[in-house]
Amino acid sequence: MSKSENAKSYADRAAAEPTELHRNFAAWIEEKTGVKPDLKTVQIVCAMRMDFQRSEENQSHLAQRKAQAAAAKKAAAAQKKAKLEAQLAKLKGELDKVETEESAAAQPAVETAPKATRSRARKAPAKAVEAPAQPKARATRTRKTAAPKVTPDVPADFDADDLEERPEPVKRARRPRAAATK
Repeated sequence: MSKSENAKSYADRAAAEPTELHRNFAAWIEEKTGVKPDLKTVQIVCAMRMDFQRSEENQSHLAQRKAQAAAAKKAAAAQKKAKLEAQLAKLKGELDKVETEESAAAQPAVETAPKATRSRARKAPAKAVEAPAQPKARATRTRKTAAPKVTPDVPADFDADDLEERPEPVKRARRPRAAATK
């Protein structure tokens, strides 16, 4: 359809009388919102909504909104990445500081071992000097009290032979599965 044909069909739609659906819809809008809409406006909106959604103007607007949302999402991700990288750099700095303090404290404690000759090196492997391990923080433990043992109240004159023998339950055969249809 060309633009002139669209304009003619839009004018024809607007000139038509409102149907029962349009009247019911206008009454429903008034009931739900408290606003009394113009009947002719309700008719035009109902008739032209799908045309508007297909229109180039609406499609370009939707594409623009989608591009803006993608740009905002990308900017938020970049901001989050920068924040996390800053936190990582801060933690690395703290780790380097702790490591330098530990190595400075551990250096005087390192004993120099006599140099191994070739014959000693063949007999026993060299021992690596390890930094002293830091004690682990102890986890708090809670004790749970054991549940009291329950003994059934059994009369003194109870005899196990007095119990009735119960028949074993009957095992029923299962139905075979139906063949799967493809």
